[in-house]
Amino acid sequence: MARFSLRSLRRTDVPLVRRLIQLYIYDLGGDRWGVEADGTFGSPGWHRRFWRRDHGHHFVVRLDGRPAGFALVRERAHFAGAGVREISEFFVLRKYRRRGVGTRAARALFARFPGRWEVAVLTWNPAQRFWRGVIRRVALGRVGASRRHHGDLTFVVWHFDATRSPARARALRRAARRRRSDDRRSRSAAAGLSSA
Repeated sequence: MARFSLRSLRRTDVPLVRRLIQLYIYDLGGDRWGVEADGTFGSPGWHRRFWRRDHGHHFVVRLDGRPAGFALVRERAHFAGAGVREISEFFVLRKYRRRGVGTRAARALFARFPGRWEVAVLTWNPAQRFWRGVIRRVALGRVGASRRHHGDLTFVVWHFDATRSPARARALRRAARRRRSDDRRSRSAAAGLSSA
């Protein structure tokens, strides 16, 4: 099995992530957004916001020591505001998609920062399916989903609580399934008694 790592961005990683950002933005909306005058994707304002360190955590994803992607977690969610973290940017190279790399990275981030989360995905982004699956695995309790607008962009936005321990989350999901199963059995038994 390949060696996976998710680590905080180091100064030496900055040039690498700058190159990955170009692939990310092109992948996300290259057919919708044009390039800047210097041939790069993303406005200067977008790049300034991405690299701001205040209340943000930048990560590099590697597989067998090779770059596989990056992530940016912000302490203040765009739509929900203070007290809710967000996956602000998240990218896995195409070569590593559908191999569990993105899932491992996302789950590692949720485990590293337990609490309330927001994940917003552009409505045209096929990653919605990926995020629905990951959130279903890590969320504790109810998951709220809505459509929100920011300028001319529309997002699907999820809000949920995540736990530190994936094992604890699995235990809570099993307990909820047992409760639902017990409830169904109780209703079946009650229906059988009422028809007797």
